[in-house]
Amino acid sequence: MTLLKLSQEALDRLKCATSDSGNIFHFLGFSLNLQTGDLQDVLQQKIVSPAIKDSTMYNQITELLVKYAFAGKHVRIGKLVTFKDFSGGYAYENAFYRRVVDSIVKLFGSNPQELLRAAELLGGKQLEYGDYSVEIEALPGIPLTLILWADEELPPTANVLFDESSGKFFNVEDLALLSDMTVWRLSVAQNMLRGKV
Repeated sequence: MTLLKLSQEALDRLKCATSDSGNIFHFLGFSLNLQTGDLQDVLQQKIVSPAIKDSTMYNQITELLVKYAFAGKHVRIGKLVTFKDFSGGYAYENAFYRRVVDSIVKLFGSNPQELLRAAELLGGKQLEYGDYSVEIEALPGIPLTLILWADEELPPTANVLFDESSGKFFNVEDLALLSDMTVWRLSVAQNMLRGKV
């Protein structure tokens, strides 16, 4: 477990955003104790030292949770949009595709069924877009829709769609970070499925 540096007010606001009545906030295979601020990697709970993508990951998680906590009530609109549809998204679209979308293709393009199974470990659900698609609630009320096309005759391609409401809670840099973090957690789940963790 790792102690996140969250104020008591942020922890209280997160408690209001959780759907269960307990003191645990669940997201992306993590559980955050809302009384102590302890973050546990539920996905890798049997591992003594969970793999962290880089040394700043806990700080990035903390920043996203603080912004999420103070953003107000998270209600889906139900309209899916691309990254470039958000204010400022067009300018960062190429970087987003290299950082997030290309990673999805690299991870799951040759074995798209693993996307479905890895997403399930993160509480995701299968959808009917493209050849393979999943919705993962990266944070409560903030879903990401990952779509993969894996035709045998063409190179695999992917896309990520967001509920239009996501732009009310996060700017494009935060959405890119949340998407990157989601893909990272999918890669951890994929490694678990392959018995590599």
